[in-house]
Amino acid sequence: MKIAIIGGGASGIVTAHLLQKQGHQITVFEREPILGGHIRTLNQNVQPNRWRSLSVRGASRREGQSDCNLILENGVLEFPTTFHNFIALMTELEIELEPVNIGSALFLKNGNHYLSKVAIDRNFTGIKRSIESWRMNLFYLRSVSLLIAAKFWQIIDFHNISVADSFQQPSLQHTWLKLFAMYSYSIPFPQIDDCPAELVIPTLRDDVFVDWVRIKGGVYSYIQKILDRFQGEILLGVEVAAIRRTATGVTIELTDGKPQEFDKVVFATPPDQVLKLLADPHPEEINRFAAWQGNHIQTLLHTDADMYAPYQVKQGSEFDFFETANQNGNWGYNARLNQLCGITSPVQYSLSFNLESLIAPDRILHLQQHHTPLYTVAAFRHRQEIIATNGEFNTYHVGAYLGDGLHEGAITSAMRVAALIATTEVRGEGMVLSC
Repeated sequence: MKIAIIGGGASGIVTAHLLQKQGHQITVFEREPILGGHIRTLNQNVQPNRWRSLSVRGASRREGQSDCNLILENGVLEFPTTFHNFIALMTELEIELEPVNIGSALFLKNGNHYLSKVAIDRNFTGIKRSIESWRMNLFYLRSVSLLIAAKFWQIIDFHNISVADSFQQPSLQHTWLKLFAMYSYSIPFPQIDDCPAELVIPTLRDDVFVDWVRIKGGVYSYIQKILDRFQGEILLGVEVAAIRRTATGVTIELTDGKPQEFDKVVFATPPDQVLKLLADPHPEEINRFAAWQGNHIQTLLHTDADMYAPYQVKQGSEFDFFETANQNGNWGYNARLNQLCGITSPVQYSLSFNLESLIAPDRILHLQQHHTPLYTVAAFRHRQEIIATNGEFNTYHVGAYLGDGLHEGAITSAMRVAALIATTEVRGEGMVLSC
């Protein structure tokens, strides 16, 4: 069959890979000039894009793009070992995974802080280390009841319930757990309260206290491995104007180009884009996708470590949370890429979200824009219906939002659709349009 895949992120490229193995003829349509979606690996699929402003002897001048030539992540960073489908795919592609330590600290704007063990060991000795360890253990002790309860949470109990409804009693421990959700989904902290608990709770329960790994050579290297094997067509920088379905096929109309005919179409786009692309959405499709909105955020790759100075800390954890007075929310994170990407350099590279007020502009090496789903209870309640109706109108949907919202969800959704198409083809079942 001829199958069109709309979107060249992780879920789209993995779906293309799996469907090609079934013998289908695949065409990938990607609006951006590069592939990867939320995978943004510096000096692989993206190049430094920040012009540096310098002051020399009192005179300002602008220097060309950053000369950083390291492999650094600006999107997806690391993966818990609970991502079983992802790890199975890496094994198939012969991608080497390396263990990475994960520590996290809290830095409050009132000057207080709660460091991770790795940060304590990197910064302090003697009595000072003992004091910081005592503070850390006291924080964890106050979190014990919450962590124990998390092991027994049943996700069905959180259906159609927001995070705010789940964590009604304000506490620093609840804030800490919500910060992990902010880090996982890159949603501004104030909006985490509106996220569906059935998405966030499993992440907190299953992925926080486990072993983590990174991809040796950069996350995009696994996309490149797939591309080395791919024999279909990839169209970059193309704008899809409309997608029309009939009982027997699909027409992809481009803003600049001849319409193309396919047997099926797979949407590998953020869910808020589906109705914008469908020229003929059916009422049930409108119902499933109307509540989805986009979450447009920016991350900064930088070399500014001064945010740690007020806390007398020189070496942070792998990712740390800072409370700020930003207009876009009062918390952000700083991920330390030297540790997370496995590089040795006297310069400390970091990836930050919502910490612009703490970073000197001349220390910024790269700005990265991301378009991710905005997870709300209203949108998320239709997720299972989208999965259950995959194949209707010759249309399928993949994406992290149809799983855990993370990389495992992207891979799992691709596997699910590939298996469904294989089963449909074997049975010779045709999908008939509703009237």
